[in-house]
Amino acid sequence: MDSKLAKIAVRIFVWLAPFVFAGFAWFITSQLHDIKTLQTEQTNKLQGVTGDVQVINAKLDSGVIWRITELERRVNTVEAAQKTP
Repeated sequence: MDSKLAKIAVRIFVWLAPFVFAGFAWFITSQLHDIKTLQTEQTNKLQGVTGDVQVINAKLDSGVIWRITELERRVNTVEAAQKTP
């Protein structure tokens, strides 16, 4: 380290390094907080969608059961008509 310019650069780096690292740490922390917040929001939305899917499944199930019941009734009606002479 014979050069004055090198000595000055090292001194500047030594004085500025803690501030640079602190700024970098703050930035990383804020980004992690934003990611966690976004993840929480998405989890809440996903739970709402899951509830909606369960309601849709229940409606589809009841519709399918109704349709099968109607088809059984029709088949029984046709079978009864065929048995009658």
